[in-house]
Amino acid sequence: MSDVFGKIMEDAIAGVKAVYTIERDDGYTTEGPVEQYIAAIDEWFECERDAIVLAKGKVLDIGSGAGRVLQYLHGKGIEAVGIDNSSAAIAACKSQGITNVEIMSATELDFEENTFDTVVMYGNNFGILGDVDMVVEMLRDIHRITKKDSIILACSRDPEKTDNEAHLRYHQQNREKGLLPGLVKLRIKYKGLIGDWFDLLMVNQQDMEKIATQAGWTVDRIFTSDSLYVGVLKKG
Repeated sequence: MSDVFGKIMEDAIAGVKAVYTIERDDGYTTEGPVEQYIAAIDEWFECERDAIVLAKGKVLDIGSGAGRVLQYLHGKGIEAVGIDNSSAAIAACKSQGITNVEIMSATELDFEENTFDTVVMYGNNFGILGDVDMVVEMLRDIHRITKKDSIILACSRDPEKTDNEAHLRYHQQNREKGLLPGLVKLRIKYKGLIGDWFDLLMVNQQDMEKIATQAGWTVDRIFTSDSLYVGVLKKG
């Protein structure tokens, strides 16, 4: 997905007003604005705005993209580190003067124990690994690299808060396969570029709690914006 993602990041930074297409493996498509990757906080979803004020101490932003969260945190004088598995995302951050970023997968968090006070996972990044077991392992690793009183700001979307028949059919097909309804296979299309397929896991609030508990976390509170929400996770 690096080429298409890189082009989106490049255009976002250049101020291009355009949309990219998200295609699901059943053929369903939706669109997203390129500029969302560099959106200022007043353009974020309300749940993201409300939750980010809880960020404290040293912060890790997982899946930093073009750096919208890092820009906000740095502007508030908060020490923050960003990671992304896309070299294009890292380049986008650095082109804006955000230097404390590095290429790293959420499956291998190469940090010492007790390093961070807050971990941010916005943009549905709670389920970016696309598998329940892998998300649990990621949360366990986050438990290792965070301090005793640290928090996670975990963004997901409740997939069942919809009356869209295409979504409801997809959810039912997942259930029949023994999968959570919000597990989706997606790819990104933009200006003739087509990314690779990837899995994304979206969960309701109850399933976030179940997954978090397996890794030593509890959901302390929830901020919502319609189907999108941010769970504030604390160590159990």
